[in-house]
Amino acid sequence: MLDIEPIRRRRIYEDVAERLQQLMLDGTLGEGDVLPSERELMEQFKVGRPAIREALMSLQKAGLVSIANGERARVVRPDPTHFIHELSASVRSYLAHPAGMRHFQNARLHLEMALARHAAREAGAADIARIGDALARNRRDIGDMAAFEASDIAFHYEIVLVAQNPLFDGVHRAVVQWLSEQRSVTLKIAEAKEMALAFHERIYEAIAAHDPDAAEAAMRAHLESVGALYWDRNRPAG
Repeated sequence: MLDIEPIRRRRIYEDVAERLQQLMLDGTLGEGDVLPSERELMEQFKVGRPAIREALMSLQKAGLVSIANGERARVVRPDPTHFIHELSASVRSYLAHPAGMRHFQNARLHLEMALARHAAREAGAADIARIGDALARNRRDIGDMAAFEASDIAFHYEIVLVAQNPLFDGVHRAVVQWLSEQRSVTLKIAEAKEMALAFHERIYEAIAAHDPDAAEAAMRAHLESVGALYWDRNRPAG
């Protein structure tokens, strides 16, 4: 006997939402377009008001439309940070386990190594100046834990921006947020801020010199040292 999953009974609002999304995908509805009123949608789809409202709410949750009070739904440009945010609850549960934390540390390592290499190849004078300014703020903030943490994040983010890719932007912001526990642990360790700053200087110098190999190696050394500090303080029991 075949092992076949039963057909899932769909709700009416899901069909409505799917039809509206298809209109967005094929270009019938474009960014900025206003959807028909609830009454018009009810007439076109031959469904009740609750189904229309649930469909619009699901599209809003997916980041495909915006709904202001008293106004009709409007199609918006999908924002990568929106759907990444939707993963946050599951990710935080995953990070509660040592294996999950290691996997995310490794993912961040490879992402930022690639971005550092790209920045060393492609960064223009303005990019290098912004990274240098972020480094200067990081150096200035060495005596203030909260300020140092903020400028640490800003330094890495300026490197991400060189790629001019909103997906990298959204993923990096999310990973930084998801690994906030790691950062709060490591920055409290004696000499950790000085170590981080020294690595930042190496990374900046390699990018400014347009040396991709050195930039990648410096980023690897930096994030591996951060990971080592974290696990030195958080060895799994047993």
